[in-house]
Amino acid sequence: MKKTARTAPRYDMMFGDGKFNATLLIGPDPFGAFYDYSVFQGARLKLKKTGFELTGHKVGLDIFETVFNHNGNSIRARIRLVHGRSYSGGLQELWRESLAYEDLVYLKSHAGYGKHLSLSDDVSCFTDAMKEGFSHPDRKPYQLYYLDCCKSEMYYRDVFREYVGYDGVDLILHQWFCNYIIIGPVVVLLRELMAGSDFETIVAGMNDEYGVPHVDVEDDPEDLKQDRKMVTYCVG
Repeated sequence: MKKTARTAPRYDMMFGDGKFNATLLIGPDPFGAFYDYSVFQGARLKLKKTGFELTGHKVGLDIFETVFNHNGNSIRARIRLVHGRSYSGGLQELWRESLAYEDLVYLKSHAGYGKHLSLSDDVSCFTDAMKEGFSHPDRKPYQLYYLDCCKSEMYYRDVFREYVGYDGVDLILHQWFCNYIIIGPVVVLLRELMAGSDFETIVAGMNDEYGVPHVDVEDDPEDLKQDRKMVTYCVG
């Protein structure tokens, strides 16, 4: 019998064990570019303003925590905010572990014009980790990914589906070339998830936070005639 496609997220699964764990990976930028640190600092400030408490720190990594209510249950949230360039641990190992065990994985990086997720010069280490993580026997049954990269909907939606399938993963993606320094939408995502909002409300809030996408020199003139909302949500 053919499975019926999901039409809504499964946040009940994401919060089902009383915990919500997320990793937010900022960068690393290509060598010679250093604005990712200001983005990391901006994310740190916004998380604090949203009510998260800084509970741990080492070079390139901040741990934030809070407690919220979901459907009458107390949920403990732990957010790892990672600055890819200065992280003192093994970045590839952190990425691999995040793919297997985190409820929410956020990546702010450069899309590499559809060729790769530009996490390092040796990107095969990360794509291999993606394959290993998605087939891990203890991988979370439901996860949410936000790929904050230029045109990630076009470049990565189908590629990610080849890795993860459709049942246990939702994708938040960008439709257009984006402004790398804008970090607010992921904090809106966290805030609305904790508030119990549906995904239509989440996307609307993220798009309001992002604002109107800029016109990039690489934009096709036909693209400029379309709805210029940045964030799109891919359910199942």
